[in-house]
Amino acid sequence: MLIATSLATAALLSASALAARPFVPSMRADVTVAPDISPSLVTHVLEETSAIWATAGIFVAWNLTPSIKEVGHSQTAVAGRGSVPVGWPPRLRITIGDWAGMAGPDPNVKALGWIVFEAGAPQQEIYLSHANAVALFEGSTGVVSRAASMTLAERETLLGRAMGRALAHEVGHYLLRSKVHTAKGLMRAKLTAGELFAGPRRSFQLAAEQKTIVVARLNAAPPFALTSPTATR
Repeated sequence: MLIATSLATAALLSASALAARPFVPSMRADVTVAPDISPSLVTHVLEETSAIWATAGIFVAWNLTPSIKEVGHSQTAVAGRGSVPVGWPPRLRITIGDWAGMAGPDPNVKALGWIVFEAGAPQQEIYLSHANAVALFEGSTGVVSRAASMTLAERETLLGRAMGRALAHEVGHYLLRSKVHTAKGLMRAKLTAGELFAGPRRSFQLAAEQKTIVVARLNAAPPFALTSPTATR
């Protein structure tokens, strides 16, 4: 299985790196994927998110949980109902599905991902919308050239890149434990289609002070055992 093979390899390589450098700040994330979403696309998503956080010196250990058949949407990812208060060491629960989310002030703008805050604190649920990423891709013909003639692999590379960057942003809200956005970098409020689909990821970096906060928090957390991701299909 592509997800299991590529991510397990990444986990083993990262585990050896951690063994050599025992103080590499790390976090865990359980990922549940709707069954109709391509495993190879999910691989692109998680690899993009990992690469962005790696530039900040932070390792993410992914664990794929059994696939789900979505019925409506995930209530915990929407309203925080039933979600667990933020714990430490950090362990996120990420759902990748096709729910488009609730209507915002601008019906023409759909978020690619979101995290719920309750009483000023982020919950451990992130939802990543494949449907909204596809809609953005198909509506960005001025940015994504020859979209209609792309191969499946080319299409998944671009979708995975955009979704991975959106996920990295939401992970940032969780690790920083803040709703605050910045004028530039990973945590800026608005990400354009050009930025999400473009090859270079230079504009998706943490500010130095943000990196200091996250690294200090992760280094203060108890260590955890690394395991290889499990295949779901």
